[in-house]
Amino acid sequence: MSIEKRLQELARFIGLTSYDIKAYIALVENGPLTARDVAMKANIPSSKVYSVLHKLYRLGYVEIDDKKRPELFYAVSPTDIFNKLIQRFSDYVNSVKPLIDSLQLMYESAYKGRVTAQSELLYVVRGGLDSTKELIMKSMGYGSLDVATPPYMELLDHRVLSMVEDISRNNEVRLLVSRDIINHVKDLPPRIHIRVRDKLFGGGFIGVGGVVLIIKHGVDYISLFSRQDYIIDIAKTYFNNLWNDAEIFQR
Repeated sequence: MSIEKRLQELARFIGLTSYDIKAYIALVENGPLTARDVAMKANIPSSKVYSVLHKLYRLGYVEIDDKKRPELFYAVSPTDIFNKLIQRFSDYVNSVKPLIDSLQLMYESAYKGRVTAQSELLYVVRGGLDSTKELIMKSMGYGSLDVATPPYMELLDHRVLSMVEDISRNNEVRLLVSRDIINHVKDLPPRIHIRVRDKLFGGGFIGVGGVVLIIKHGVDYISLFSRQDYIIDIAKTYFNNLWNDAEIFQR
């Protein structure tokens, strides 16, 4: 399947027309063009090309140099557009999550005999290391992240630390650790803010995916997971109090 046909499929999904896609492809393939050149190369009627290009400009897919006559149109990097689409979809999904939670509660109330899974408003899991790590990964998502961990080095394995590093490339990450495990995290990139406390009772991860609070009990872990906004707010308030009183780690 050609690039244009694949992009036409994407266009329908994100609300663009075939003319929009043709104009953008013409700019990607040929570099900066006047509106007249775009119309010729993309086979778009001259009566429509300006409205198409200015629509792409409003969406952030095209840039305009209006200091030149006639004005020139430039394609925004496909990678930049992809990142914008990811952010737009992420914002939309996050915005409808409270609605889905409300529907889930109504569903569970109406179908008590058929529902086997608990609501994700709040639930407690007691289990081993693997199940605890799955909750950690579930809570992080890709957005700002706060992590507090007592001397449970096993929770900060390569998989978890790799995701923490990845998230920190575009988001603020704060890592609060007990002094016992500072050597385990000291080589993380400087963009990750690290503070140290002598003692931490339990651990926690607060991300865009939710919050998970963790306490080690013998060989097991007791974890509380929630996506409810007020529980996340409580966790953030407590974390901020711990963070403000902690010692800044000097790299």
